[in-house]
Parts: sequence; structure tokens; C-alpha cells
Amino acid sequence: MTKVLLAWELGGGQGHMHLLENIAQRLVKYGIEPIFALKNSHIKGTNFSGKVLQAPQANLRFLDDIGDNQAYFFTDILYMFGFSSTLTLSFHLQAWQNLIALVKPNLIIADFAPALVLAARDKVPTIVVGNGFSIPPPNVDFPSLRPLPIPVAAIDRQNLVKELVERVTGFDLPLANLLNGDRSFIFSIPELDPYRDVRTNATYLGIHSAPFPLNLGDETGTAWAYLNKDWQHYSLVVDTLAPICIFEDLKTVLTGKSLAIHHASFATSVTCLLVGIPQLVFPQDLEKSHTARDLFELGVAISLPETFTQKDLLTAISHLPQLTKNARQQAQIFDNWNDNFVDRLIQVCLQYLP
Repeated sequence: MTKVLLAWELGGGQGHMHLLENIAQRLVKYGIEPIFALKNSHIKGTNFSGKVLQAPQANLRFLDDIGDNQAYFFTDILYMFGFSSTLTLSFHLQAWQNLIALVKPNLIIADFAPALVLAARDKVPTIVVGNGFSIPPPNVDFPSLRPLPIPVAAIDRQNLVKELVERVTGFDLPLANLLNGDRSFIFSIPELDPYRDVRTNATYLGIHSAPFPLNLGDETGTAWAYLNKDWQHYSLVVDTLAPICIFEDLKTVLTGKSLAIHHASFATSVTCLLVGIPQLVFPQDLEKSHTARDLFELGVAISLPETFTQKDLLTAISHLPQLTKNARQQAQIFDNWNDNFVDRLIQVCLQYLP
């Protein structure tokens, strides 16, 4: 039977699993067996269309020994997850190759799984999927993800990662090209892609769980929040704004809501954008900070600084009427993305399968 390995290695949140499962459901219709290799599959309410294996675990470390824990390049992310040591990277790639040998897939679909993409090269055709942040643009050097100036340490780490990958794998192609596999598809829209200014010939496929009804929100309704309970401002936000705090299918929880309060995870952010619900976002990492900035520039979200007071929170909410108006206007502008384009990916997958 034809088999496809669908894998996720880095990053948090449920979006990676939901995307892979969405793809798997369509593959099953063609008589293809999906097999998953996941960083974490133990999330309530998640079902899979095939067998689930544990993905090899990447090794996490601090960026360096002088307290610089700020990632500037995509290579900094790789550095933190095993691409900083010849021995560590060699073992990690071998672990993926062992899994490939066990599963014997005809095709690999990788979401934020850079080590797998390298391990599979010249062995199994590989299609890379994910949002704009997790897929660096090919044919250009890694752009900085933070404002200039760039610390010398970050440049040194980038050079180390590039040299180490070439030494361990023997591949002499640019690293960014290698990380795009045989094909890559971005499940995002250009306006939320941190690399949009330098990316060329990209294939954007919107968001896999679309389409969404445009009338989901209601400016007279209640607020909805999806926040980490161990976040330092959790009680302040929840006690002040009294949102409904549940997490189910976004189409369900966003129905009738006047405001979405969250940490700027991509799937939640773009869903609210497409249905015209204003957002109050509190990003907690580099990827989410980029998403929060883009939402702010579109006029559909407010993002407070890391430290804020109840007064700051109430001041932000006072702008909700204008924010709601902007959100509805932008939903109309982005209406062409409010569709499901996964089948475009599936047709390419079939070209690689026997």
C-alpha cells in the first residue's frame, strides 16, 4: 500500500497537527495510508487518520554562554534544536533515517521538521508545509527576524550552522534551499508572512481549516479568550474583561463573539482576520510577535507591552469600536483567502506517488 509519512518536529500549539491531519484525511480518499511522526500527539480532542509514532526529539540548548537568548535568524532556531553540535546533529538525523527505514514511506510531508527534511533528502521525496515563519525563503540568505543591528554572535551562529550541516550531510546546496525539500507550500497569506519582502515564487494556500462564515462575530456579544493559565497576566486579563475561556473548534468558539483575546498563534490570528473579529493579542515568542505586529499594521488587533496595568488594558479596549470596523473591512479585503486550498497540495502529492 502507498504510504505517506506526515511529520512535525519543532514548535508548539495544535496548528501543526491539525494541518497534517487535514492533509491526511484527503490522502485517505485516494487509498493512501497516512502515518504520523509527531512531536506531541497527546492533546485532548485530537484524532488521527493513521498510526502515530513519536518523532525523534530535538535537543534544546541556550543560544550561547553569555546570556544572548534572542533569535535573529532562522539558523538560531536550528542552533537551539541540535544544529549546534556535529555529534548531536548526526545522531538526530540518524534517528529520522531509522524511522524512515521503519515506515518505508513513498512520500514525506514535513511541517516544521528541518532535521527530517535533511535526513530524507535523496532518499524519499519530501514536501514541506507550514506557515511563513517555519519555511525560510530559498535562493536568498537567511533574513534577520529582528531589527538591525545584528549581533556578531548571531552571525557566528549562522555560519556555524551552515558549515556544520554541510559537513554532516555532505550537501553543498544553500541551507535554505535544502530546508524547502522537493516542494514547499505556505499555509498562510502574504500579509502575515515575516519573509514576504524577500520571498519570490512562493505558493500560498491560505489556512487549511477555511472557509469561515463572515458573520461569525457580533459586536454586541461577549469576548473569548485562549490564554496560557500560567501566564503572569492571566488573572488580570480574565478578571477585568470577563471573557469566555474555552477552546474548541474555532468556528464554534468565535460564533457571536465581539473580541478574541489570545497569544497571537497563527491559526487563531488568521481565522479572526478572515471572519472580521477584532483581536487583543499578547505574543510570547518571536513567531507570535511577528504575527502580532502584522495584525496591528492591518488595524485589526491591539498588542500591549510585556508589562501593563489594568488601566492600560481598559484603555486598549476603549478602541474596540474602531478596531471592529477595521476588522470587518479587512475581512472583506481578504475574502479571496477565505477558502480551502488543500486539494492543490494533494494534486502535487499524487505526482510523487506510484
